Amino acid sequence: MQKMKNGKKVLSVCLSLAMAAGMLSTSAFASWNVYGGSNNHNAVVTEAPTRPDKSGLDSYIQLHCTGSGWDGVDNVPVLQTVNGTTYAYVLYDGYGASGALVAKIRCAENGGSSIVWTTDPYGTEGTSLNAKSGFQLSTPYLDDNGTPNDASDDTLYVGTISQYDDYEGGEWLTGTGSKVMALTGLDQNKPTVTNVLTGINGQINTPITTDGTYLYFGTWPGGSNAGTYYQVKLSDYSVKTFTPDSYGFYWAGAVSDGTNVYFGSDNGLLYWRSIADFDTTGGVLDLTDVASDAGNVRSTVMMDEDGFLYFTTQGGYLWCCSYKDGLTVEWHIKLGATSTSTPTKVGDRIYVGYYSGFNAGGVQCVTVSIGEDGSSYIPSVAPVASGFPVQSSIVVMGDGTGTDYLYFNTNAQKGAGYCYSYDGGTTGSKVWGTTGDTYALGGMAIDNGYAVFGNDYNHLYVGYFSAKPGRLCLGGSIVCDEEKNSFLAVGRVAPVIALQSCRHGGKFCYNRH
Repeated sequence: MQKMKNGKKVLSVCLSLAMAAGMLSTSAFASWNVYGGSNNHNAVVTEAPTRPDKSGLDSYIQLHCTGSGWDGVDNVPVLQTVNGTTYAYVLYDGYGASGALVAKIRCAENGGSSIVWTTDPYGTEGTSLNAKSGFQLSTPYLDDNGTPNDASDDTLYVGTISQYDDYEGGEWLTGTGSKVMALTGLDQNKPTVTNVLTGINGQINTPITTDGTYLYFGTWPGGSNAGTYYQVKLSDYSVKTFTPDSYGFYWAGAVSDGTNVYFGSDNGLLYWRSIADFDTTGGVLDLTDVASDAGNVRSTVMMDEDGFLYFTTQGGYLWCCSYKDGLTVEWHIKLGATSTSTPTKVGDRIYVGYYSGFNAGGVQCVTVSIGEDGSSYIPSVAPVASGFPVQSSIVVMGDGTGTDYLYFNTNAQKGAGYCYSYDGGTTGSKVWGTTGDTYALGGMAIDNGYAVFGNDYNHLYVGYFSAKPGRLCLGGSIVCDEEKNSFLAVGRVAPVIALQSCRHGGKFCYNRH
């Protein structure tokens, strides 16, 4: 890790009938098991907090640690709902002799969340990560083997950094101590930890991403030194690698379209590699040929349903690229300041965070329209929230046509978690915010009505969120059980204190209080 870490110190809801039907036809509980909540990293959810249980605003879980430092929870938790109970897995720095740790959290309402287990401190073979203390920036990946309601065969893949030294002799880092581990027996009293890859040069600062067949991650050895990107086959842990001539990979998670995999690097470079021939076949797009001040690509690449690639750079740009016999820039646009935030897209709206130091920044919405020629793209920028630095990706509930709800953290001295609403107007509105605490870099994960994030004090906020009072509009009819005082909506049965119905324009509308 750089000693001066870049950017860290570096409803009412109205849903169409089609959206409602889509939600009800899927599993009631969808786990957030990878960075961005899905393999394409577009952090869109269908059920999220618009009014939190007060415990989610004022209280937190203190994760086990021995000491204090300028790090803690610096990545995004992964979540899983098993038979109706939601669990969070959190990689963090336990400081000092503890080293890197993973905790499993049982999420519960009314401040009742609790720690199920924590891996052992540094030095215990088989139940410890055996990774020394330091910034742990790599979001894990939870492989549920396609059986989300049975955790007995699940595997949590965790990447930890090497020990780092002060800047000396033109080198940021020394040593080959980074590694990837597999945690199994997650449903037991303590997981079993086994090594997948060891002796990795440089820091694993990217999230561990997947296309279902392979794991992908990259390393950052500091300065202009060349990092390495890894492709690891899940079935047998066989490895292929790609190492460029120079520069490494920092927060730059990969995304796959089924044929190629895409990831960015420092010095404004965007790479593509063949999935089948990862080590031998690929190419690069130099963004500085388009904008000389592009800056480092320190965001994970997000891919939309049409195959377009979105990411930010530290020069303060949002980029849209595509693969057409090679990588091509479709458009780019200047943001309010530098950005490492992974974009989130709903409809024609793209939400992204930006920051200037630890005191300024916010969230912006980029709306894309089609030019008169029918092929050109015209992006425009509008403010959603401001007054605080946002480096995390933005979790969004909405479809980009009405009111969207945005969830994010702030990487400030009194960092907090927020929900803002935005309807396409001149700016957004604050819905709720947690108590100001300390630097919250990584971002939120949301599943089954819970929102989870951590900060540098190793405080883990686990909020349960009830539906906001107001009108829920669903095309067609809603299953209502008056005896149980509940109705089926958004994929699950939710309690209702008061339920009133009326008819408006062919829709059944219910007020929830």
